[in-house]
Amino acid sequence: MKFFDSSTLIAQGLFEPSLPRKYPFQRIPNQFQKLLRKELWNFSQNSAGVSVTFQTNSTKIRIQWKIKKDFQMNHMANTGIKGLDLYQYKNDSWYYRSTGIPISKSNDEIIFENKKTKLRKFRLHLPLYVTLTDLKIGVSNDCKFLNSQLDSKNIVFYGTSITQGGCASRPGLAHTNIISRKTSYNCINFGFDGNGHLETSVGQLLSKIKANFYIIDCLPNVDMKLIKTNVIPLIESIRSSHNSIDKPIIFVEQPDAHDNYFDENIVEKNMVLKQQVQKAKKIGHENIYLIECKGSLGKDNDATVDGIHYNDIGYARFAKHLITELRKLNIGF
Repeated sequence: MKFFDSSTLIAQGLFEPSLPRKYPFQRIPNQFQKLLRKELWNFSQNSAGVSVTFQTNSTKIRIQWKIKKDFQMNHMANTGIKGLDLYQYKNDSWYYRSTGIPISKSNDEIIFENKKTKLRKFRLHLPLYVTLTDLKIGVSNDCKFLNSQLDSKNIVFYGTSITQGGCASRPGLAHTNIISRKTSYNCINFGFDGNGHLETSVGQLLSKIKANFYIIDCLPNVDMKLIKTNVIPLIESIRSSHNSIDKPIIFVEQPDAHDNYFDENIVEKNMVLKQQVQKAKKIGHENIYLIECKGSLGKDNDATVDGIHYNDIGYARFAKHLITELRKLNIGF
């Protein structure tokens, strides 16, 4: 087989993909490390929301990948933490094909086999919670391998461990990846486990991205005091660049399913967020929106693994809810 590595692959979901990186699929380039807190920077090296889209007529696809740290969590499947998902595009939709199942820091697996030689289009979703140090895609020696062009429209998501993908059973089932397949948008994932604090340092990064709109989904990581103090400064930091001066900023409520295990009043937090969004509009900020999330995860309490983090049911429902609500807004979605 012949192999194609990170130097030849074109990845979606990266911020400033042409800038130098220590690891090929870390979400944020090296030059912005000093702008972020250590915790944010460490999680930014995870490849959450990053994917590679390509075409090949090979009857076999082999994936080799190495990860910086081989670790586990007691509430999330290894396939979601450090595995890879392969989808195939056919009949105008993406279909799941298989998963690269991790067994160690270094992994090697045939992820696709088919007897018929024909040109097919694939998308490989990268791990949600580890840092990839190396990735190679192998195809038969006599076959084509073509990188697919990036989607030209961008959505940027800024949020918590849930935005990062915890606890999807595999990478393709995180909601930002579902939305990227269901729409024609390149979804850039700025989810930072436990660190979605509505920070202006992150807002400054968002302002540098040529996004069609920004989705802010941080409420599970902040209390009412931070909502009151941080929402408007975050808006101002995002709007500090010509790239983002008039782009829609969409805040997302905290779904009430979180109330199962948390000793906090979700209704009050959502009300404070609504007040801050209204205040931002009153002082002159335009194109500021709020998506309400009551019932977004269903009424059966089956949408989480622990009352907090979404499982596959939760992510599917949440992605559907966001797509439905975004289409109601006058933002060209």
